[in-house]
This record gives sequence, C-alpha cells and structure tokens, in this order.
Amino acid sequence: MAVDAEEVLSWFDLVRWHQGKWVPDIIIVLSEGPMRSNDLFNEVRERNIEHRWSTGDAPVSKQSFMRTLHAMERDELVLRCEDNSRNPRAVYYELSPVVQEFLAGHTRAAVEWVATHRELIDRVRQRRQEPGQEDEASA
Repeated sequence: MAVDAEEVLSWFDLVRWHQGKWVPDIIIVLSEGPMRSNDLFNEVRERNIEHRWSTGDAPVSKQSFMRTLHAMERDELVLRCEDNSRNPRAVYYELSPVVQEFLAGHTRAAVEWVATHRELIDRVRQRRQEPGQEDEASA
C-alpha cells in the first residue's frame, strides 16, 4: 500500500503542533470557554488530568504553565485577549477558532481508532516509560 508523502507529513505536522506536556490540559480547560491566566492555571492544577505519556506526576509549576501558554499563543492554539474596559485591564485566553473547528469536527475518527487499538497504544506507552527508553517524539 503506497501512501501519499504529503498526507503522512501533514499528519506529523498536526501531531507536532499539539505537542507539549501541558497542552492537553490547557485545551481541555479552555474548551469550556475563555479564562483568565491565573484561573486557567488553578483549574489545570486542580483537575490533575492523568498524563498517559509522562512518567512524572508532579503538578504543573507556574513557570512551566506560562511557558506552555505562551508557546500555544505563538503556535496559534490559543488567543490572548485583552479587556481594556476594566481597570486594571483583564487578560484572558481562549482556544483559537482553528482549534475549536478541529475539535468540533476532525477528531472523531482518530479517537475511534485509538479506542479500537487501545492495547497497542498502552503497550507502546509502557515501553517508552521504561528506564533508558527515550521518547523520540520529544527529542
């Protein structure tokens, strides 16, 4: 079965675009609506979402959270919005329209594939978490 190189490379572009330890947490929380930075940080910490591909269980630090949030803004995953009608001005974040579009209509097939192949995904994840195994995706 020959595949189109552009399709494969586009899929990897998508995977890399959403990569980052705290990206899923931020997307999950912001999917409920815009939120101020501190509220978003607190909500991410309180939810303590299980990270399937990470061996560390430590909660996110403020520095790591802000670094991730700024990277997501740079990568157009989230929008930084300012409300200058308040004093002091309010800054909040929301999912970008393109991420909202993606979540609304383009994830179902991938989610179903993962559900069908859950045992494979779990085996691969466990192997990558073994000592001495470097996750090439993060290299």
